[in-house]
Amino acid sequence: MKDSHSSYQSTRGRRRPALAVAVAVGVVSAMVLGGCGGQSAGTSADSTVTYAIQSDPGVLNPLANATGDGVQLAGLAYESLLVMQAGKDPAAGIAEKWESTTTTATFTLKDDVTCSDGSRLTASDVKASFDYVTKNSADSPYYGVYVPEGVEVTADDAAKSVSFKVSDAQSFLAEEVGQLPIVCSAGLSDPSKLDSQTFGTGPYRLDSMTAGQTYTYKRVESYKSGLADGVTIDQLPQTVTVNVVTDQSTAANMLMSGDLNLIKLTGSDQKRIDTSQYTATTGLSSPMNAFFNQNSDRATGSVEVRQAIAEALDRDSVATAITGGLGSTTKSLLSDSSSICAGTDSSDSIPESDTSDAESKLDDAGWTKGSDGTREKDGKKLTIKILYNSNAGSEVAAGVELIQQELDAIGIDAQLTPSDSYTDVIFSGGDWDICVCGISASTPAEWYGILSGDFVPDGGNWTYNDDQEYFSLAAEASQQAGEDSCPTWQKAEKQLFTNVTVYPIAASNEMYYSSGVTFDTDQGGNIIAKSLRMA
Repeated sequence: MKDSHSSYQSTRGRRRPALAVAVAVGVVSAMVLGGCGGQSAGTSADSTVTYAIQSDPGVLNPLANATGDGVQLAGLAYESLLVMQAGKDPAAGIAEKWESTTTTATFTLKDDVTCSDGSRLTASDVKASFDYVTKNSADSPYYGVYVPEGVEVTADDAAKSVSFKVSDAQSFLAEEVGQLPIVCSAGLSDPSKLDSQTFGTGPYRLDSMTAGQTYTYKRVESYKSGLADGVTIDQLPQTVTVNVVTDQSTAANMLMSGDLNLIKLTGSDQKRIDTSQYTATTGLSSPMNAFFNQNSDRATGSVEVRQAIAEALDRDSVATAITGGLGSTTKSLLSDSSSICAGTDSSDSIPESDTSDAESKLDDAGWTKGSDGTREKDGKKLTIKILYNSNAGSEVAAGVELIQQELDAIGIDAQLTPSDSYTDVIFSGGDWDICVCGISASTPAEWYGILSGDFVPDGGNWTYNDDQEYFSLAAEASQQAGEDSCPTWQKAEKQLFTNVTVYPIAASNEMYYSSGVTFDTDQGGNIIAKSLRMA
């Protein structure tokens, strides 16, 4: 998710958050990687890849949907200016070259970028996607993230160049704007069509769909801009069929029965797959964090209560439970696969488990235990509602139940509220205190967007974060370019942990399992559409 912040409200306005739930980081389009190889022979005309996603992606508009499964589908049909590769520098997407500072960025497009309808992509088309997000800022998850507030975008069709200028410095300006999915002009001429049709520059286009169930994509025969030297479009599978399978155990069964030939699993279901029979490919190291509702009307609006909750938890035990023993406790909000500020370790600022001190903090804050062992203050029980994704799997449910037990042990009435639409709850300013969420971002600047700005529902600041120290550090870091900004961004991240705005828990490795198909993945753990090959 992404959003804005309060200290910059007057200059940056409102932001809506970009979501990358469980499977995405930093919301990265499944773009072409110039170094991906391919088979020398063509692929059969009726070759089909059939794989599963875990949830209904909702509308297919790539500029309005940044959920993990929404991004995965968008990556089949849409590309961006840049590709963010794990552990590597940004690579060329539909842009051939680029240059940037903290306030400007200019991209030159490749010569052979065409849309799925055969038309040539122009610089003005690229600009139009950014204009659309700005115009629809209240509804686009990318406003204030991949489309900086107040950004000036200019296009020169003759020079095939698109330029960006911002008044507020951005440490990673090129990397941020470079990740926006680009929609062709036929789609933006009637944006309502984008919800159920595709108008992109990727190797596939949507052919048919049954909303919430099945999405079938066909190869775009005119596609060539993202293919590596020696690779032709007929080497890619002709059809990609994507099925919504909400239960991972069911997906595993479908793989083993031959109904699917590509699935993604997290947690203990990975143990069911025979890797001598199926190819295993590592996807994203998916984070699970606890975000706190800091609205002054909530008990968690008190930093003492948040610190007490953090100290009541055994982070290692919760991490083991929430990943099914197949993950690790996290050291940063940035994924281990991030190529930006790689290796950041802020774990020394994460509150350590200390139940005695947790109880003392609650006592000092006026929350005393009643006759039933539950803490009360001014006649009100200390009830904490823990929100989490009901489709996230049994391991996440087990981890949240352990959190509930540990909070109960210090007198907190912890109530679990699973929801398959938990994002609607947080974005609407709903009833929650802790959200155990699989949200990630590819740069620390994106976290700045997530955890700042006007409060919901007017803006995207769904945590109600108002930590001025964090805002000050983030603003300082924004003035520094690229990797030089990472030490200051780390100070800002440590402030988030000290203030218990976010409590990092664990990261679990998502694994793809496939039969008869090979592929590569991007930094977000998404399948790179142009890398698909029938094995």
